Amino acid sequence: MDEREHVIVCGVDGSPASRQALEWAIDEAVRRGCRLRAVTVWSWDGLESGTATSSPQEAKRRASEVQQGELDDMLGDRSVPVVEKLVLEGRPSEQLCTAALDAELLVLGSHGHGVVHDVLVGSTSQHVIRHTSCPVVILPDPRHAKRELKRHHSKHRASPPQGIGPMF
Repeated sequence: MDEREHVIVCGVDGSPASRQALEWAIDEAVRRGCRLRAVTVWSWDGLESGTATSSPQEAKRRASEVQQGELDDMLGDRSVPVVEKLVLEGRPSEQLCTAALDAELLVLGSHGHGVVHDVLVGSTSQHVIRHTSCPVVILPDPRHAKRELKRHHSKHRASPPQGIGPMF
């Protein structure tokens, strides 16, 4: 017997891709009548820079604020049966897989950093696809999708289709 619960897990980090994933996950949770588990992962390396937090407690607090803000913005009037909020410390790829152990579905937004970033740092999406125990939905960063669509249209407008010429 399958031990999965009726829950959809969604990674939430405040990025445009994460917002799109959260919106999709909320719609799917409403459609299926199941719980939504919002997962935000934080870390603190002790280094201070312009955007870094000054302590682990502040990093966790900031992660909680990002998650709550995103949920408030995306939920609006929609009624999801239950929303679980997890704010976890660690590597996003590992924590998302753990949070989805009993889930029907895991939903992520792809940041689309590119091959070099993925080789050097690693892709959360790729790790999750290989290691999670449930189906995964990955939604593209809307900015990246628009850029690719624009590039596709300009490429196909600039050159006529190959092999098609005047009929006369």
